Amino acid sequence: MSCPHVSGLAALLRKAHPDWSPAAIKSALVTTAYDRENSGEPIEDLATGKPSNSFIHGAGHVDPNKALNPGLVYDIDVKDYVAFLCAVGY
Repeated sequence: MSCPHVSGLAALLRKAHPDWSPAAIKSALVTTAYDRENSGEPIEDLATGKPSNSFIHGAGHVDPNKALNPGLVYDIDVKDYVAFLCAVGY
């Protein structure tokens, strides 16, 4: 169920910041996400009951209010992706 929620948040960010690229929108969502419950404890892995990690929950829970004004976004375009792929020998 995260896909429709994050897609809706991305559309809201696009409306609020029409000059942002898709990479900047993704950056705002990922860098403002949180990985702690309201109690301050780590997010729990529902399958095991143990504390979750980034391989299980990704960036964490998105925070739409923080994403609207993240302070810093990392932007990238096609030439940056191509340069990275060339650098890793793809």
